[in-house]
Amino acid sequence: MKKIVLISVLLLSSSLTWANNDEPLLNEAACIETKEGIGYFLGVADYLFNEIEKQQYAVQTEEGKKAKEQELYEGAIAFSQLAANYSTVYNVWCK
Repeated sequence: MKKIVLISVLLLSSSLTWANNDEPLLNEAACIETKEGIGYFLGVADYLFNEIEKQQYAVQTEEGKKAKEQELYEGAIAFSQLAANYSTVYNVWCK
C-alpha cells in the first residue's frame, strides 16, 4: 500500500512539472523505440500463449501442468498488458 501511495504522489508531482513544458514529451527516436517495444511485448505474449497450448500435450502430473499453465498465463497477460500500455502511450504522444 505504501508503494502505491508513493507512486501516486510521484506521478502527481511530476505531472505538474510537465504542465508548463512546451517541449514534446517523446521525440522521434523514443517513438520508434516505443513502437518496437510494442512488437516485442506482443511477440513474447504470443509465444507464451503458444506454450500454454503445448502444455495440454505435455507429459506431466496434473498439478504440475496446472502450475505451469498458471505461470504461463500470468506472463502472457503481463506482456499483453505492457503492450496495451505502450500502445496507449504511442497513440497519445507519437501520432
